[in-house]
Amino acid sequence: MEKRLVREMKLISNILSKKLPFLILLVAIGTYFSPFYWKVATWVPSFLLGVVIFFTGLSMNIASLKKMRTKKRELLAATILKWTISVIISIGLAYIFFASKPEIAAGLILSGTLPSATSATVYTFLAGGNTSLVIAASLLDVVISPIVAPLSMMGMFNEHINISFFSLLQSFLLIVVLPLGIGLFTQKTWPGSEVYSKSATKFGSSIALLLIVHTIVGGGKDTISSEISSLPLIAVATFLQVILPMVAAYFIARKIHISEGDSRAILFHVGLCNTSLAAILAFKFIGELGAIAPILNMIFNLSIGAHIANYFNKLEGADSSGM
Repeated sequence: MEKRLVREMKLISNILSKKLPFLILLVAIGTYFSPFYWKVATWVPSFLLGVVIFFTGLSMNIASLKKMRTKKRELLAATILKWTISVIISIGLAYIFFASKPEIAAGLILSGTLPSATSATVYTFLAGGNTSLVIAASLLDVVISPIVAPLSMMGMFNEHINISFFSLLQSFLLIVVLPLGIGLFTQKTWPGSEVYSKSATKFGSSIALLLIVHTIVGGGKDTISSEISSLPLIAVATFLQVILPMVAAYFIARKIHISEGDSRAILFHVGLCNTSLAAILAFKFIGELGAIAPILNMIFNLSIGAHIANYFNKLEGADSSGM
């Protein structure tokens, strides 16, 4: 009975994660047009994401990080490429498209200045890349992001946007660092927990992301309506924000003679930011308008990431059959 329950849970989790980009879009549109939505306190989306990050820490393969001792050059490249390419492209797109709309611009910048998403590790695995590199680089992101994010938005600060570095750092510590640390500590004190938590992480992440999108869109309906004409332009900007860093990071990594597997890991690490965290922080510090770009980025990075992972996966299969 227990094994059957685990199998069913795994099946549901896999279906949810595969259909997640479509489900996010469906929930966003459905919530916007529905007269009803779940009204929650502002801390609820943050709590939901914190739970997901706890499970991420619980299921993280820490043992694999020992391999990174021989990959210092690749880790440095992944970190430098992410915090130059993603940040520069995000700031550039914000100023090119939304210089006159600081809330949207700030949300767009925030989407490109946060740690890599959990999906970056999943897609790297599916693409045959080095997942250990993504995990190690993501841990460095946690230290770098709270400094880079507010600095990147300094030009956008006005009477509507006034993000305190310490307020952002506090939110970051409570939503990301603390849950991740508790998850890692639990894993260390409960050996084997990472094996049992993987399905729960996948299922919980999917449900939490859908609830976050639902509550943010529901709470910002009126504001979104006032900027409905800007949605196509935001969609174009967020699409470019995802695809350009991925392509640039991969080709630069190959150009500097980084192996194929590590280059694929760098591609996903650089291109896929934690936009669910960006949506929550934007909603809290910038307002409803600021959360639009992170939500659209979430749809694009999950969709594009899945397509690229499948492409590399098929490429691996073709190479194997060719041999």
